[in-house]
Amino acid sequence: MLARMTHPFAGAHFDDLVRMPRLELDRVMAAGARPTREALAGWEWRGFNPPVFAKVLGFQKFVKGFFVDELDRLAGYNLFVDRPRGGPGRPWHPKGGGAPSTRHGFYDVVPVVAGTRYDDFPNAVLLDYGSGRNSPWNPESRIRDFLVQVDPYNPDLYLGKAFLDLGMTRVFSNFFILDRLRRAPL
Repeated sequence: MLARMTHPFAGAHFDDLVRMPRLELDRVMAAGARPTREALAGWEWRGFNPPVFAKVLGFQKFVKGFFVDELDRLAGYNLFVDRPRGGPGRPWHPKGGGAPSTRHGFYDVVPVVAGTRYDDFPNAVLLDYGSGRNSPWNPESRIRDFLVQVDPYNPDLYLGKAFLDLGMTRVFSNFFILDRLRRAPL
C-alpha cells in the first residue's frame, strides 16, 4: 500500500491530465507503467487531444479501440465522434455508433524495444500506425504513439505521446489522454 501512495501520479484523473502543462505530462510519461494486453483488449476509450490546434482542426475528441486480431496480435483503431470540439466535459458519441465500418487509423500495439528507433519510453507500448494496416498513402500511417498507464494501480487511465514519422526524422505532435469508455462492439 505504501508504494501506491508514493507513486507520483497515484489517484490522477482524466481532468487532471487535461489541465497539466507539457513538462508535467513528460513526467507522467516517464513514471507511467507499461499497459497490459488484458487491460486494453476488447475496450474502447474516450480520447482527448489537449492542444488548441486539435480543437481547431476538429479532432480534439476521439474514441480509440483495441482488439486481438486473427493472428493473436493486439491491434487497434480510431473512431470519429459527434461534436469533436465539444470539450472534455461533453459526452463522447462515436459517429455511426462506432460500427466497424466507421473505424479508421489502424495500428499494431507492440512492445518498446531498447536500441530501436522507437525506444524513448521503455515503460510504454508503441501504437504503430505504419505497420501495414493503413495504406502507405494514408497520412495516419505516419503516426507513432507511445502509451503508458498513468497510475500503475488504475488500468482505466492512459497517457499517450504522439509523433509523426517523416522518414529520416520524426516530430513530436501532441499528448493525448485515454479514459475507459465501454466494451468494444464486435
